This record gives sequence, structure tokens and C-alpha cells, in this order.
Amino acid sequence: MEVSKVHTRLGEAFGFVCWMWIFHRARTDGAVVLGWRHPWEHAEDPWASVTHKDDHIDDNENLRAEEDEDDKNGDGDEDEDEE
Repeated sequence: MEVSKVHTRLGEAFGFVCWMWIFHRARTDGAVVLGWRHPWEHAEDPWASVTHKDDHIDDNENLRAEEDEDDKNGDGDEDEDEE
């Protein structure tokens, strides 16, 4: 059976795209698939140097001080069984 050059080239191009997608997913999620990292433990944010998370919060220093005070007092966000 003869296959045209167009179909052969398209098959090679789509095969290349498929392998590039596999390598991209392995790079981003390979550690999870191999069991080296849990999926809920997110990797570093690649946009962290570009975005400023605290710029949009008014009175941020006071909020951080209150959070530190709560951590010292043991009033953090820990889950406690209340009966």
C-alpha cells in the first residue's frame, strides 16, 4: 500500500507535536507521576517575580502583625476537633 508524501509528512509533524507535548507534561508533572512529590504540594510559581501579591491589600503590615500575633498565641488556622 502506497502512502502519499503529504500524509507521511503530516504524520511526522503530528508525531513530533505529540512527543513535544509528552516531554512538556513530563517536565511539569513528572515528579508527581513518579511519586517524588504530592500533587497538592505545588511547585514554585514561575510568575512570582513578576506579580506583586501584597500590592492590592490595604494595611498589609497590620494584617501581617496580627497574623504573627495569632501564630504566637496558638490561634492559627489549625484544624481542631470541636465537640
